[in-house]
Amino acid sequence: MSSAEHIILYIFLFILFIAWGKRNYNFNSNIQYWKLALIPILAYILIIGSRYGWGPDYLSYKDRFEHAFSYQEDQQGFKFLNQGMNSIGLNYIGAYIIYSLIFVTCAFMFIRSFGAEAKYMYAFFLPATLILTTSAIRQGIALSFVLLAWYYFDKRKWILFGLSILIGASIHTTILLTTAMIGMFYFSRKWLINWKVSIPLYLFFTFVFDVSKIGVLSRYISTLSVESHFQSYIENADTWFGKEAASDIYEQSIDALILSALFHVSIIYSGYITLKYRLNERLIWIYNVTVFGLIFDRAVFYFEILRRIAEPLMMFYFVVLGYVTLMYFNRNVIKQVALFNGSSVAKTNRTMYFFNMSIFTIMIYLLLFWGRFIFLSPDHLFFWNL
Repeated sequence: MSSAEHIILYIFLFILFIAWGKRNYNFNSNIQYWKLALIPILAYILIIGSRYGWGPDYLSYKDRFEHAFSYQEDQQGFKFLNQGMNSIGLNYIGAYIIYSLIFVTCAFMFIRSFGAEAKYMYAFFLPATLILTTSAIRQGIALSFVLLAWYYFDKRKWILFGLSILIGASIHTTILLTTAMIGMFYFSRKWLINWKVSIPLYLFFTFVFDVSKIGVLSRYISTLSVESHFQSYIENADTWFGKEAASDIYEQSIDALILSALFHVSIIYSGYITLKYRLNERLIWIYNVTVFGLIFDRAVFYFEILRRIAEPLMMFYFVVLGYVTLMYFNRNVIKQVALFNGSSVAKTNRTMYFFNMSIFTIMIYLLLFWGRFIFLSPDHLFFWNL
């Protein structure tokens, strides 16, 4: 059983993000928006920034911060960030609060750019990002600047876009690959990945494909030569990409596997139906990125370094589900458009049945997964528990 403060604080945080988004998602005034946004942002950084010890990277990054001036840090942006915080007298708790502040502030800027369509995106932001940013700490900070970059990209502010990418890459170089993949889908945004293709592919990689077979990649990767931070991965390709790199720690029980597969399939289907009958080019590329991330994650499920590439793409499901939920409460619009486009009544009713079942499955999965996180995480401590 989780500690009482863990239960209370995380229930409060989840409810706050849901309620705040519904009420405050579409302020025209920048000043008014950010004044109100201080409430969820402060709650986020104080609760998540005050955690202690959980997540595979926590203690190692605590040590890196505390020895910021002696640690041989190869990512200069992360080094300067830690040294700057160290210089003004912050301890590791202050550092984790700042890490959280960077991510949540950039995320709020990104979400706000969707205007009226952002109403439910705040509700799904925590489920989509919390595990990733508390497990892969430095990558989470770098991903903040990916969100910021695409915020500026949408506004055609090219210098700020490029600067955001450079800052993010100076913290964690892999965001260059994340950005390139996002860009690929952005420039093919008129093409919506059909669920009749994506769901069979997802199911194949989940239930049929032998993931360990991708270990053959190591023999090809090891022949590359790149003068960059990726070189250490290339030189140790067998360690990172070989068959022995497949980790049993990611093994799922059959129940967990089926539930997570149903959750992901429901995202793919409901997102497709929503965008097919309520077309939104600003969201098509994000949907395609999310779908690719879900499929790629299953294809490389037991390989940590490859999952670190897939998970930031999957993270964008908070945008997809935010839009899906918005349209769920206006689902008669989808039905009317489907009928207008020539679908028969029987086919439309069947589509709406599976759409509604997808929403139900998504909600049940999130309640089960995050209920377990909230109530059954006895090792999740705060610094004041020490």
